Amino acid sequence: MFVASGDAEEAEARVIYSASDLAAASRCEYALLRSFDAKLGRGPSVKAVDDDLLRRTIELGDAHEQRVLDDFIGRYGDGVVRIGRPAYTLAAFEAAAHATAQAFDRRPAVVYQAALFDDRFVGFADFVVADGDRYRVLDTKLARRAKIQALLQIAGYADTLRSMGVPVAETAGLILGDRTTVDYPVDDLIPVYRQQRDRLRDLLDAHLASGAPVSWGDPTVGACMRCECCVPNVVADDDVLLVAGMRMTQRDTLMAEGIGTVADLAASTGPVDGMAASTFAGLRTQARLQVQQRDTGVPQFEIADAEALGALPAKNPGDLFFDFEGDPLWTDDGVTWGLEYMWGVLDTADHFTPLWADDRPSERKTFTEFLKLVRKRRERYPDMHIYHYAAYERTKLLALAARYGVGEDEVDDLLRADVLVDLFPIVRSSLRVGAPSYSLKALEPLYMGAELRSGEVTNAAASITEYERYRTLLDEGRADEAAGVLKEIRDYNEYDCRSTRRLRDWLLLRAFECGVTHLTRPAEKGDPVPSLDETAQTLMDFAGDGVSIDRTPEQTAVALIQTARGYLPRERKPYWWGHFQRLNHPVDEWGDTSGVFLVEDAVVEHAPRA
Repeated sequence: MFVASGDAEEAEARVIYSASDLAAASRCEYALLRSFDAKLGRGPSVKAVDDDLLRRTIELGDAHEQRVLDDFIGRYGDGVVRIGRPAYTLAAFEAAAHATAQAFDRRPAVVYQAALFDDRFVGFADFVVADGDRYRVLDTKLARRAKIQALLQIAGYADTLRSMGVPVAETAGLILGDRTTVDYPVDDLIPVYRQQRDRLRDLLDAHLASGAPVSWGDPTVGACMRCECCVPNVVADDDVLLVAGMRMTQRDTLMAEGIGTVADLAASTGPVDGMAASTFAGLRTQARLQVQQRDTGVPQFEIADAEALGALPAKNPGDLFFDFEGDPLWTDDGVTWGLEYMWGVLDTADHFTPLWADDRPSERKTFTEFLKLVRKRRERYPDMHIYHYAAYERTKLLALAARYGVGEDEVDDLLRADVLVDLFPIVRSSLRVGAPSYSLKALEPLYMGAELRSGEVTNAAASITEYERYRTLLDEGRADEAAGVLKEIRDYNEYDCRSTRRLRDWLLLRAFECGVTHLTRPAEKGDPVPSLDETAQTLMDFAGDGVSIDRTPEQTAVALIQTARGYLPRERKPYWWGHFQRLNHPVDEWGDTSGVFLVEDAVVEHAPRA
């Protein structure tokens, strides 16, 4: 965005805003105005966060767009017209928009980076593609799901094209990171876009006319409370949003009652209109512990529900502690994303086993090796469990079984038999802690003592960026440096596994102190995992895995037949996986999930006689 003419003191000044500004405003209006103030000279520049993961995401997004462009060029050749990205000046925008209009007069197959300008709004549509006698807007997005910001952008492009007299197709689409195209009705999107556009225009015009920088807490300016511009203010205000588990709707309810800070909440007595007494009591306890921990520097905790500790199985010499390291941005084909590059397994004898993967074939091999390791362990220790923290490990095991079509029944059995034990829901149900989050790292001061994390890799994002650095060093032939980076990743993963074990032991001790003794849960063994029938094994042997080999057309056909044979049982499993996963987590973690009907209270109007 910029002021097209005059300056901030002149009434004729005109703010030009872009599709990116529209997306930014939908995320956080306060951050957008902070950036605007920097351009106007009313405030300091917003310091960009040095985020290697974001940088890599941008690079991969550009590569995704280039692949799509190459596909169109391969299909249409000279029928693809490119409009160069102009300088950020009014004259340059007008010239680029004129060149775009002339291009459409020639009826090309594709216009790439079409410059769209209507005196206030400027945008650059990735692709505008001929669709019969109309043109369809297509934008590339690396994400695998559409976001509202992306929909606003394509709606803005379609609306501006219509105003230029270009016939627009009934749908506009997003070409996602897996190369699928998701279509949306233009006539449904444009009214929402216009509403947001008018809101942005009024916001920018009013701010320009005010002559003053944006102020934190201005009720006319929306703030996300989460971005790099908002968080320092939230912390400075001691806002109740700093309370672990606090939702925005709960914050609004508390603010309406005059409870605006963590200290206010910690000292409050209640009740609070519009909030259940149990919910308020939990948030108040959480706030009190956070105040105590920050005032004393001593980790704080209280038992909220001792019975919830009964969800812990008893110790078993065969227990394992498991942690993945995964890179969601890894791809070898620009279609399928994500690689679980390290699988860390710690046993009760403190032996740590790292399993590595660096491509699809090795990931499949590592997955089968892990299942084999667990299978042998269960044969020796039938009552053993695999502990992890949060849902990532469970989710990825299911995804890998689905991706490779192997181990599905074994993973299903691990879930049905409660072999996989997620400590996160047990912690959330049983404890209140003085940390502002319930991440594993935030809990570690309670039980790791002097063995707190150190080194270059101390969180998952750092692990991902270091793994990318490791691969770059290998490609450059710097094997010794690469080995050092790999050791850092290994040490980080091993620490996570040891931390998970220490947390399990610490929770068992808390259970013992509370007199909770029902720690051996009879697992629902269910039916034994069926072995592959002879026909299925023959089909799989012929088809191969489709990863380490290129299938012939005959092998592909056989693979499809084998997959179809197990389709119906496989289709039913996700429903039950989701259902039992919710039963193992606190209600406030999933109560607002789409498709879930939550009954908070009920009254018996009529009870039939016995």
